[in-house]
Amino acid sequence: MELNLKNKDRMKTIFKSLIILIFSAAAIFAQEVKEITLEECVKLAIENNHLHKQALLNREKAIEQETEAFGLSVLPHISGTVNYTNAIERAKMTIDFGGRTQTFSMGSKNTFTTGVSLEQPLFSGALFLATKIAETYAEVTDRAAQYSEDDLVLKVRDAYYTYLLADSFVKLADHQIKRAKENLDDSKVMYDAGMVSEYDYIRANVTYQNLIPEKTGAVNQKKQAMNNLKLVMGSDLNTQYSISDSLIFAEKELPNYVAGLDTIYIKNNLIQQMELQSELQDLNASYEWTKHLPEVQAFGNWQVQAFDDTFAPADWEYYNSLNVGISIKVPIFKGFATSSKVEQAKIDHKISIENLVNTKETVKNNYVNVLLQINKSGEQISAYTVAMSQAERGYQISLKRFNTGLGTQLEVTDAQGALISSQVNYLQSVYDYLLNHARLDLLLGNKYTEIDFNLN
Repeated sequence: MELNLKNKDRMKTIFKSLIILIFSAAAIFAQEVKEITLEECVKLAIENNHLHKQALLNREKAIEQETEAFGLSVLPHISGTVNYTNAIERAKMTIDFGGRTQTFSMGSKNTFTTGVSLEQPLFSGALFLATKIAETYAEVTDRAAQYSEDDLVLKVRDAYYTYLLADSFVKLADHQIKRAKENLDDSKVMYDAGMVSEYDYIRANVTYQNLIPEKTGAVNQKKQAMNNLKLVMGSDLNTQYSISDSLIFAEKELPNYVAGLDTIYIKNNLIQQMELQSELQDLNASYEWTKHLPEVQAFGNWQVQAFDDTFAPADWEYYNSLNVGISIKVPIFKGFATSSKVEQAKIDHKISIENLVNTKETVKNNYVNVLLQINKSGEQISAYTVAMSQAERGYQISLKRFNTGLGTQLEVTDAQGALISSQVNYLQSVYDYLLNHARLDLLLGNKYTEIDFNLN
């Protein structure tokens, strides 16, 4: 009896586990699949990408640093103090008076002091220069944030096109497997009828079997591409997306070389960031030089004091004091440290100029290379379009020759291989064409609101 009860409990536990698994699986399959476009992917990435968020936070921090610099160098500094001291054991003072030594307690048992002090900078070489440096630094971080956004758009487009390429490879694999299976079935019938050799049948089967793992690899690449796209977008990997776009070729207009180069020098955020960085280093050199100049500061101090041996604040007698004045600090000699810092700042400025020149040359070189790659991809697309048509025609001829006994399975396999190769090359060229146009948009400094994301 006890054994039967234990078995029933086990069955109940197993049944509950199965119910949980069924509902969990149902929840997974019932998860909403959202259709998404390239433009929507870009917008999600700008909102959610973690690295881009860091760039935006750095920009906010720089704005706050600008406010801090203005406050420290221009506005008055006001502080208040409140002090209360209880002399548990007061200090003693001994005096020799008339040949007799007398000892007195110093101070009061209770001492209360409160006051307000004010410091107002009147003149320094860096009075407004520090604020200008902070403003320029804020502009540098702003350009860095804008370039981060431009670069993020490129990464999203790259991930999106990579997914479309992987999806095209899956569709291509399905189509070729279907053809290989039809050819295998025909070869089996002909082999059984004694119309073709066993070698032809084996060759057809080998071709079919080799295509199956190729599809598995393509499916895995498609899943990885989707996960990479989600990562760039800052989206949860469990979120399900559906993309209806296909990797198709639509010719895009290229800018005039000289006009495009002028646009790059005006709009490219990386170049503008380097220009501002050079300006910042120049300002920093000027700031270090101002350390040779005197500093003038006005100050004021109001203080209230009370001294008493009894703890009765209401009965204490309070004394007010007020002092105002001007202080002048003149640098005379600091062991050549100031001059050395000025020279270091000048060197940093020269380095920034070299970085700016190098950045301009690098961007220009990338611009030339992208144009060459776009033209190359366009020529390849034209050539592979013709090659696909011819390869398809050759494949159909090889099938007819084989089915009529005039050809061999080797001819069919070679024709199918040539067709697959031309199709893969075509898709890869379209991907390269689209990606290089995305790189061109980055170089031209085009914002995502200025980009046409339609693939048709």
